[in-house]
Amino acid sequence: MSEKENGGPAFPHPQGWRRDPEISDGMSMRDYFAAKAVQGFLASWGVAHELTFAQMASEAYAMADVMLAERAKGEK
Repeated sequence: MSEKENGGPAFPHPQGWRRDPEISDGMSMRDYFAAKAVQGFLASWGVAHELTFAQMASEAYAMADVMLAERAKGEK
């Protein structure tokens, strides 16, 4: 998945910061959005009990993809 598709880094380095190629940019915005979605599922105890972990992860990434698409609309 390209950087454009995954939203780029969730916590980018400050502009002008000298990048070390050995240092990772960390999680993508897609991963960050999915993690927040899972957090919401788990906070809604009833919803979390209705889903398997695999279903929860799948739904979280589906939600993250929708969030990235909406985010991209605002950038145009």
